[in-house]
Amino acid sequence: MHLPRLAGPVALDGLIDEAAWRAVAPVPTVVYEPAFGGAPSQRTEIRVAHDGGHLYLAARLRDTEPAEVRASSLYRDEYAGDDTVGLIVDPFNDDSTALWFYTMPTGARVDGTVSSDMASGEPDWSWNGRWEAAAQRTRDGWSAEMRIPFSTLGFESDTGNVRMGLSVYRWLARQSERHVWPPIPPRWPRAYAKPSKLRDVALTGVASRRALTVTPYVLLGYSVRSPPEAERPRGLDEEAAAYSAGADAKYGITSNLTLDVTVNTDFAQVEADDEQINLTRFPLFYPEKRQFFLERPGIFDFALSGDGRLFHSRRIGLADGEPVAILGGARLAGRAGRWEIGALDLQTAESGALPSENFGVLRLRRQLDDPLSSVGGMLTSRIGLDGRYNVAYGADGIIHVVGDEFLRLTWAQSLRSLRSARPDEAEPARWLDSGRALLAWERRRAAGLSYRAELGWAGEAFDPGVGFEPYQGYRSADLSATQEWLFDAGTPVRAAWLGAEGEAFQRSRDGLLEAAEASPFVGLTFASGDELELVSRHRREEVPEPLLLDGGIEVPVGRYAVHRAGAEFSMPDGRRLRCGASIEAGGFYDGYSLSASLSPSWNPSPHLGLGGEYRFDAIRFPDRGTSLDAHIARLRLRLGFDIHASLSAFLQYSSLTERTSINVRLRHHIREGTDLWIVYDERLGDAAAARERALLLKYTHAIAR
Repeated sequence: MHLPRLAGPVALDGLIDEAAWRAVAPVPTVVYEPAFGGAPSQRTEIRVAHDGGHLYLAARLRDTEPAEVRASSLYRDEYAGDDTVGLIVDPFNDDSTALWFYTMPTGARVDGTVSSDMASGEPDWSWNGRWEAAAQRTRDGWSAEMRIPFSTLGFESDTGNVRMGLSVYRWLARQSERHVWPPIPPRWPRAYAKPSKLRDVALTGVASRRALTVTPYVLLGYSVRSPPEAERPRGLDEEAAAYSAGADAKYGITSNLTLDVTVNTDFAQVEADDEQINLTRFPLFYPEKRQFFLERPGIFDFALSGDGRLFHSRRIGLADGEPVAILGGARLAGRAGRWEIGALDLQTAESGALPSENFGVLRLRRQLDDPLSSVGGMLTSRIGLDGRYNVAYGADGIIHVVGDEFLRLTWAQSLRSLRSARPDEAEPARWLDSGRALLAWERRRAAGLSYRAELGWAGEAFDPGVGFEPYQGYRSADLSATQEWLFDAGTPVRAAWLGAEGEAFQRSRDGLLEAAEASPFVGLTFASGDELELVSRHRREEVPEPLLLDGGIEVPVGRYAVHRAGAEFSMPDGRRLRCGASIEAGGFYDGYSLSASLSPSWNPSPHLGLGGEYRFDAIRFPDRGTSLDAHIARLRLRLGFDIHASLSAFLQYSSLTERTSINVRLRHHIREGTDLWIVYDERLGDAAAARERALLLKYTHAIAR
């Protein structure tokens, strides 16, 4: 399909009233859900065109009940159950990666990235690109426009001719109804955003330019630290002024290869991490929230099992959750032909027990003749000024076998200096002891039968210094299978699924089966959009040495067989007042436990959003006379004055640590890259903990060429 060129100028105001738009025919959308190919409840007109330097979308979205159009968010990258119109672009036409843009009746914008042909079924919403959107409420619904610079898409241009993948959609939130083009059936997770299924479109007479943006910042603030009560006689509060300056620069080396340079990097405006409680033998995983590391993160993805990965950016600039100053560095990400290229080098300052360190990452991945197949490798390094080092490398491949069948192969290994954090290590580890291998076969489907079988192995000395590996020295097996049925419109149930998951971990050094679990489950999606899933867990676990969990829970040596049951319920996002809930109860080592959670949300208007989360864990060991009750509560408040000014507050409390944290952020978004932030942070604990408060003002100013 040849994408039309606009015959004249258009004003980005959300009104589709220019002659240039009238000359562009709307694409023929179809109903994707609740029943593919069904009759649409509302009329949808979406047009897509370009002007040689930008990609445009115009949508006239009629609604017979215009007052019921969901418009709840004024905050960038926040979805609160709104109606939306979206555009998914595979700019390299590689059938694997894509950029996702959508807007709402308020004109608020959300963007993200798709990788691995949507294999996980979930995009990464942490990416922020440069683009514009406008929307208007109308007497018969609403309308919207988008304008995306070609420099943001980063496509490959051949003498002004471009071929890329494209899809568009409309989401009617209150009816859980989606209209899409092209007519992709829902056979795969989020099939309408699956790069290999998008419509190929050709553009002629286009020009991509090498964009340069420099964004300096200044930061001023004041912090107060009140020592624990036991230390108060020895001193008063510690007060300090905070001031800093730095800059980030972004340069398009080619139309699809971008260099980012940072000096004295700052993340003062990043939201605090969620409090968590760990009741397993594995360490907790925290996701990345800092924008510098979220530019096309799929390029740097080198996945191991579960949350494991060879590169985890939170290992840079953070130590036990506390920030470590980043002096500066550079990041290169993009494509060259069939090659995906990612490179990163950063230097951190000395902090606490850590010396100044250099972090390096190199990621290369090549697409094969089958666009769904690729092979690649990664090299990471962590080198301290005290002479310690950690180097890890690996190779991986994804082979599209046939249909929806895929084979994944991974090998990784780590090397480190003897002056490591493990003082008992007296000699270098054997080659195999520091390795990691993974073999997986999966069928990627939504409707019908999907399955996955994975075999893994990790040496006892495998420890990627810039990665995340929750466990060492084991052999593992992971199996899952799901059968899903989709039903026609008019039935009380929209979808149903039945399946089971199983996993087993065997200790390498003596063959001990440490843990094995089987979990059958069944789920329903009702015509209302509500979802209910029931699960039964059956676990056998061997504890060869005493195991210490959060809250001071000690699990004695022994063999345990436990059985648990749980349920999870969620409401569709289109409801202004909605709530999710879950409960699980049953055996817990030599006792029993109950875990329950609630997550209510309320969006009465575009200017106000409230969200809460509450989790309760009750653990009892009757034979030992030991018990634990743990509460975690979170409250999120959003105030949107308009699409430029907003206030967000995040309060949370954990009874386990007796810690309360408050994070308040006031943002005035002047234009893309130019923002004024006022941030207030406070941490309160019990009498044995220090109390910390900080008030910061940060201003960033983007200078683009």
